[in-house]
Amino acid sequence: MTRTKRPLTVIDIQQRIEAEYPNLSPGMQKFSRFVLKEPSRIALLPIRQVSELAGVSTSTVVRFINLLGFQGYQGFRDVYRVGLSLTGPSRYGVHTKRMIGSGNKDENGDFWSRTTGNLVNHLVDTHKSIASEELKRISALLLGARRVGVVGTSGVFPAAFYLRYVLSLILEDVRLFEGRFSTFDEDLVSFNRDDIVFIISFDPYAADAVQIAQYCAQHSIPVVALTDSSVSPVALKAKRKIIVPTASTNFYQTLVPTFSVFEGLLSNLVAELGKEAVNRVSAKFKRKEELGMYWKKPSRH
Repeated sequence: MTRTKRPLTVIDIQQRIEAEYPNLSPGMQKFSRFVLKEPSRIALLPIRQVSELAGVSTSTVVRFINLLGFQGYQGFRDVYRVGLSLTGPSRYGVHTKRMIGSGNKDENGDFWSRTTGNLVNHLVDTHKSIASEELKRISALLLGARRVGVVGTSGVFPAAFYLRYVLSLILEDVRLFEGRFSTFDEDLVSFNRDDIVFIISFDPYAADAVQIAQYCAQHSIPVVALTDSSVSPVALKAKRKIIVPTASTNFYQTLVPTFSVFEGLLSNLVAELGKEAVNRVSAKFKRKEELGMYWKKPSRH
């Protein structure tokens, strides 16, 4: 990273990290990922705690902020303190911490309210952080593609399965890359630059998802990445990327923001196609009904 004029906003810092990430040392890359994923901790915690949480030395943090153009950690931290109230994703760590509380059941142990409150905050942050124009651009890519491949393994497979289902109601050729018995290579062999591969992957990133992103980059196959960091290994190989929060009040990652993005994409696709979308969906549901895929109430004789 070349030292230049210091960034003035959280977004400036994020964009700078994304642009320079491949050129950073491993230690600085590790801290960059922490900064992008845990902006609220930057605003709230002193340098020693931040370095411990990020798993890097304090000197690495100092070198990082110096390269950004800051004279010290306090100036860097102040940008996040101001930005915390202005940017969407930068608040989700704070929301989660507040919802979890101390974990003591005797301390307002209404876990249902905590869970739903956390999800509502995530949806608000997701709405603020993703520009509607970006969803329109991604929708245009999907509509213009010869075929679409959807990738999502392990815990995000349900999301991939759902996305493939809803896209197939509107688009002609949508394929789910299941990867059973290591068949990803066979799934990809017929894809080229006229197609789109939509990859869903969150930390810890599935090796299959990363390998597919790398393969697509090598063969000029456009990738849309839905992930949790702008410098995740799938985001770095993507033509377009959507960043969503995944922190939950439990041990697993939430997929609620992910599904909200699907709703937004579907709305854009329907709006773009207009009456043609209605015709396609109606025709496919009629075909499903003819095949006996839906239960019918028995008629009385």
